[in-house]
Amino acid sequence: MADYVSKDMINKAMQVDLLEYAKSLGMEFETRGRNNTFYQKGHSLNITRSKNMYYRFSTGKGGNVINFAMEQNGWTFQQAVRSLCGEEIQKSVPKQTYISAKQIPEHKEKMILPKANSDARRAFAYLVKTRHIDSQIVTQLMREHKIYENDKHSCVFVGYDKSGQAGYASVRSTYTMGNSYRGDVKNSDKRHCFTLNGKSDSVYVFEAPIDAMSHATLTKVSGWDWQEDWRIALGGVSDLGLQQFLSLHPEIKNIHFATDNDEQGKKVLENEYNTDGTIKKVGYMQKYKDKGYEVFREEPAHKDFNEDLCAFMEEQTPIQEDMSL
Repeated sequence: MADYVSKDMINKAMQVDLLEYAKSLGMEFETRGRNNTFYQKGHSLNITRSKNMYYRFSTGKGGNVINFAMEQNGWTFQQAVRSLCGEEIQKSVPKQTYISAKQIPEHKEKMILPKANSDARRAFAYLVKTRHIDSQIVTQLMREHKIYENDKHSCVFVGYDKSGQAGYASVRSTYTMGNSYRGDVKNSDKRHCFTLNGKSDSVYVFEAPIDAMSHATLTKVSGWDWQEDWRIALGGVSDLGLQQFLSLHPEIKNIHFATDNDEQGKKVLENEYNTDGTIKKVGYMQKYKDKGYEVFREEPAHKDFNEDLCAFMEEQTPIQEDMSL
């Protein structure tokens, strides 16, 4: 069911920092006195960070981060949970085997990128020091205007259309305490996915930009050319971005699916069967194999490739310390 959300998803959504989420929507807050409550400037909203709850004096209503997301965006409970978990929200569509990228209408409203900060020091430090992504990779992607820091000090990851115009963008908070907010910029088109350019006939497909960069970093530290193969991040598990990418790159022959090592990341790759053994839903592995591609599963050892990278870097630290003795 498209609107189904599990208890694990609800628990994950509840861990999102409400204050950081509100800030990512452009709200500004101030504190009054020595307490843990933050007040929205010029409005009747306050957020108690220690409880991760909000209250709006003008309406006499409040609640948790899920309630807040529902109120701010006009979402259902299920939509709010899925968005806070970093998933895409789609309207239900008639049942069909596939949705062609050509069938998806262009957005009527243009996406407006968040305002950039005067520098990108916080975003750079977050990606390099916290996420352990190679500094050369981050620097190059920033020079290509695929990553920047917005005026809220969050990371913005940008995908471009075939004409070179920004068509998709996602925001990731650099806040490191608890679960930080992540979400798509309004009117983003997932067909124009975040891309690390390559030269070969192979593409690696990830859910998130940070995982794509982490895989590139692991490739580099292993002594291989990280710019040889293409890497794309879908911004979730919808394959609209992959469809569009393949339409623009007929040279691609090999697809390496590197989605997360969790229930959702695995489910979209494999066929779903009815009780009588017939296929209920075709998974991506068979879908693209039927299209003539060589398909592979690149499964991270941990939940995703950034966790793999962080674990790898932590393992190297004792070795480096021993060598310095």
